[in-house]
Amino acid sequence: MAEKWFDDMSDDTFIPEDEKIYVKALAKVKAGLAKGFDFHTASAQVDIMDSNLREAVLDDVLKVIIAEEHFAKNVPLEQISKNLQLPIERIEKARIEMLEDVERSTVDSIYKDRELGTEH
Repeated sequence: MAEKWFDDMSDDTFIPEDEKIYVKALAKVKAGLAKGFDFHTASAQVDIMDSNLREAVLDDVLKVIIAEEHFAKNVPLEQISKNLQLPIERIEKARIEMLEDVERSTVDSIYKDRELGTEH
């Protein structure tokens, strides 16, 4: 069979650069946590030079971990706080931000659907 023009491209060629940064950071933090590191130590493995971007990425990584542990596996927030060695206030703040993001996305979607006339 003839070779296609994209056969020699890597699997992540079409993934936006910012998404690659997030995926890489999440993998590094999870690997550190799997080794028994706390969140701060595991996060130290993430090499992002822009401090604002680094902070935003790590904040999102924390939210992914909370989503996986708390919402998917029903691990109590207090246990997540203990496992990550982060103050419960930080865990609660991230959880609240996640719920606000979901609410905002839902509302935006409703308004967008109304504008397009696809309201259900």
